[in-house]
Amino acid sequence: MNNLGCIFLEQGIDFEFDKVCDCCILHHDNRGLPVLLNNYHGEMIDWEYIFNVKAQRVAKQKEKTIFECENCYHLGEYFFSGERKISEFHFSHCRLCNAKCIYCSDEYSCSVQNYNTYPIIKDLIEKGYYKSGGEATFQGGEPTCMQNFDELIQLFTQYGTNVRVHSSAIKYSETVYNALEQNKGTIVISLDSGLKDTYFKIKQTDKFDIVCSNIKKYAQASKDNVIIKYIIIPGINDNIYEIDKFFRLIKSFGITTVALDLEIQYARKYNNKDVSNHIFLLVDYFNQKAQDLKIKVLIYSFLSYVLKNRNMKKLPKYIGKNNFLCSLYMIRYVDKRKNIEYKR
Repeated sequence: MNNLGCIFLEQGIDFEFDKVCDCCILHHDNRGLPVLLNNYHGEMIDWEYIFNVKAQRVAKQKEKTIFECENCYHLGEYFFSGERKISEFHFSHCRLCNAKCIYCSDEYSCSVQNYNTYPIIKDLIEKGYYKSGGEATFQGGEPTCMQNFDELIQLFTQYGTNVRVHSSAIKYSETVYNALEQNKGTIVISLDSGLKDTYFKIKQTDKFDIVCSNIKKYAQASKDNVIIKYIIIPGINDNIYEIDKFFRLIKSFGITTVALDLEIQYARKYNNKDVSNHIFLLVDYFNQKAQDLKIKVLIYSFLSYVLKNRNMKKLPKYIGKNNFLCSLYMIRYVDKRKNIEYKR
């Protein structure tokens, strides 16, 4: 018997642009996103149908890992309880955004509003299929632009679900602030830079000062539940000067946790392996910098795939704290051919 599984397979729901899935995880060879409903645009859901599909999928999973879940990093030993409840929520359907990040996929349109999920979650609760104690993750697009976003945050915190919001922080949310203050939420903000000019190159909007101001506001509610993200983008912020400036900002905000990732299109171009060695060295430097400042680092999905395939040099400890030597060492291992042929 196969004892591998995860909570998303049994008790998760993910709202995508035109479908409903068990989870929002996209991993090896474009696998993931086990579909529950196709061609979906906000209609009321037959929950019995959803749980029947889940039960059939779980039965197959107990015999052999289903195709969508093979090699997923969330897969592990899991006891399927048979409980017909939803405790884990992902909202990935909103494409509206107040930035135009260069790492955003071409398939996204920052001007498209999607269906309203608030009535659907209300219906789930009223019909007794809701289970508290899990997490509701909002991503996009920009979640604060979603229909009934504030009402959804209030609903989840009222019923005992923690919220996690991935935001640009261009738009401030008092509702998110309240969730942070009550220790019922986390906000992840992709700043990706330490300098205003670099921010503009990445986000293609001149909102750096506004974002920094909003980060400070959120940090007043909870410094531990505000996570600032740095996505390594080859040719733009892949240098220690930018990382130094980034950490200077983080320190001034009082933030205790940062997240690190690699731009998805770059990672996919090299099939999550065989990337330029200076990316690995940069990760070493980033981790060392955070350690020196007593800041926790979370490694996010696409970078974690790359690190699993790491077979190149590590940054020598004896030069780890010397910026000049670090820069020389990294330049030595930059693969110019790859950085030239890489297109965003």
